[in-house]
Amino acid sequence: MNIASANKSWSSQNDFAKGVILILIGAACFSTKAIFVKLSLHHGIDGITALMFRMLFALPYYLGVLIFSPALKIQHLKNAPWGKLLGIGLVGYYLASLFDFLGLQYIQANLERLIVFVYPTLVLVLGAIIFKRVITKNQLIAVGITYSGILIACMSQDFELTGKGVGLGIFYVFLSALAYAFYLVYSDGLIKQMGTIAFNCLSMLISTFAVLVHFGILYGFKLTGYDWQVYMYGALMGLIATIIPTLALTKGISLIGSSNAAILSTFGPV
Repeated sequence: MNIASANKSWSSQNDFAKGVILILIGAACFSTKAIFVKLSLHHGIDGITALMFRMLFALPYYLGVLIFSPALKIQHLKNAPWGKLLGIGLVGYYLASLFDFLGLQYIQANLERLIVFVYPTLVLVLGAIIFKRVITKNQLIAVGITYSGILIACMSQDFELTGKGVGLGIFYVFLSALAYAFYLVYSDGLIKQMGTIAFNCLSMLISTFAVLVHFGILYGFKLTGYDWQVYMYGALMGLIATIIPTLALTKGISLIGSSNAAILSTFGPV
């Protein structure tokens, strides 16, 4: 009995450690997005176009998983809670990304990172309000430490706060943080219900479809005529800032929960 308990405890600790590593990898990869967006904007495109190329280059992977993955069985599609999944997909990687990309048109990438990382606190608050989750003392201490670290890391940075549209950019990025917090809070239960692969694949396909429709309405699916760097940064965003981190984050949440994942994601600004 003691051996079984010890093995269970060791397995639990091992899973938690794996979850921590995955969330840190995801946070690091996600943070490259702001840099790639700012680089893309130098080539005469707007935030929506940059977002479209990000999702377009990631699309083949999620379609491939949907079609060929042996882990994604037909019952996952039949039994999927489509209403919740649709809402999560639209909020998480459509609205959150859209607001973030719009904000980056007006503010620096380092300032965007500082603002967007209010979302761990929003996750704790929303989790407590919506699902009555208890905010633990350790989580409060962790939030305090991480915000202190972010402020120290950013103290040496020069933020442009007086330029045209800076206030609007800050507002957009805060909306992005709020949307992403809702995504994390509600994803917890859906990941447990559907499994990591099914949730990640279906939610990202919904987000991608929404982004492509948005872009098509504005620009009529104009996919040619851009500088070659636009396509390169789009491909890098698709792989490094989308596919890798969404996989890492989804699996990490399944192992340690959304609240802990949100706190650890504050590694991103560094």
